[in-house]
Amino acid sequence: MWSTRDIVLFFAGAEFFHTLSHIFFAFSGMLPIHFLFITWGQQLNLIFGIIGNALITGGLLWWSKKLD
Repeated sequence: MWSTRDIVLFFAGAEFFHTLSHIFFAFSGMLPIHFLFITWGQQLNLIFGIIGNALITGGLLWWSKKLD
């Protein structure tokens, strides 16, 4: 079956795709996005969307390397 490393790598890939989607948002001209009580603008996208998700992706890849 799947090992813990395989599962962590799967989530690292999903998180990378999520980071990539925020990069596309930055260049698409779709921002700012208004949803309920939050306005997701360029600055929030850069800090939380791109940098935050990239750090999570790096952490998951680092964790999968330690599971070798």
